[in-house]
Amino acid sequence: MKIESKSVRITFLFDVMLNLFASALPIAVLQLFVYPQTAKILGGDKYGLMLTIYSVWILVANAIGNSLNNVKLLRNDEYIKNGLSGDFPILLKRFSCYISVICFFVIWFYFGNFSILHILFGVVVALFIYLKAYFEVGFRINLNYKMIAIINVFLTIGFIIGFGLTSITGYWEFIFLCGYGISCILCILKSGLIFEKSQKTKLYKRTKFEFYSLLAASVIGFLTTYADKLVLYPLIGGTAVSIYYTATILGKIISMITGPLNNVILSYISKWKADKKSILIYVLLFGVILIVIGYFITIIVGGSIIGYLFPQWKEDVLIYLPVTTITVMLQLLISLIYPFTLKYCAMKWQIIFSIIGSIVYFGCALLLWNFYGLMGFCIGTVMGESCKLFVMLLVYKKSK
Repeated sequence: MKIESKSVRITFLFDVMLNLFASALPIAVLQLFVYPQTAKILGGDKYGLMLTIYSVWILVANAIGNSLNNVKLLRNDEYIKNGLSGDFPILLKRFSCYISVICFFVIWFYFGNFSILHILFGVVVALFIYLKAYFEVGFRINLNYKMIAIINVFLTIGFIIGFGLTSITGYWEFIFLCGYGISCILCILKSGLIFEKSQKTKLYKRTKFEFYSLLAASVIGFLTTYADKLVLYPLIGGTAVSIYYTATILGKIISMITGPLNNVILSYISKWKADKKSILIYVLLFGVILIVIGYFITIIVGGSIIGYLFPQWKEDVLIYLPVTTITVMLQLLISLIYPFTLKYCAMKWQIIFSIIGSIVYFGCALLLWNFYGLMGFCIGTVMGESCKLFVMLLVYKKSK
């Protein structure tokens, strides 16, 4: 029994490290090479617009795809136990249409004019992101993180190819078209989920309810993560978005560990029973140590790295760096706790967490922005994330 337990721990740690590499590679290439070079080509305003549109894609397409992915992961054993197949392809097709319509109008709004090519590119990228996010569950169910790593290597290669096309054509969408397009196709072909039957089963109603509940919570949660760019762009333009995003870029690189750790934790605890709830204490302790170290590393090396990557905004960025890094570190800690609340708390709490956090986030950020400008907005985001973290821990402690 001890040998088996040790083997599971080793496998878990290996999967975390493998998934960390898989997630870190494309993010590092984007943040440290593609984004700085693209900013030089586009200039502050267009670069800010690119970041805003990318936030739209993540908020809409990635939130929906990940929600469907997580529900599929959590309910897969029940479908197998009942000998059922279906439901998820129906939801997948339905929301492909919804995403296309939403992105069409939102991208049109942010561009400020009807550009057929930009809108077409935007909708196609959104669908690639959505499909990739869902079909990856085929590997997560089988704990096949080696394949996820391979897919993300191709995602990285696609980003680099896309940047080459962007530097030639001036269309920044090629970065994401190539990256997500190549990885999405590979994901669909290798996951095996493309052959799943498109039919309703007796579990459809419950599955749909859980998906809608998690989707509502995810969209509201993503709002607090990406609203900075979505709100700031209409308020004070693309250059302000560029400065704000650059102020968070080092913290985001430090927090790259949360995505892979989050996914692996949820993949494993989806198979656990309630008697393992106490492990959150160790994860929380690890998270606190991680964010303290990450914060000081960011502050110490921030000036030099930002001066090298984005020299045009260095002086402005350093003003906001200490505050924006706190926000990113709090998001890191929330992301570590999230799989446990998803597993052990009623689904309704996911919505409540997100609503409370968003109300405080938007209320404080916009109120303080009105009085103190961009610095007030940054402080407001810290207050919103702090409130969400507190509520999550409180509800988790009270849950049975």
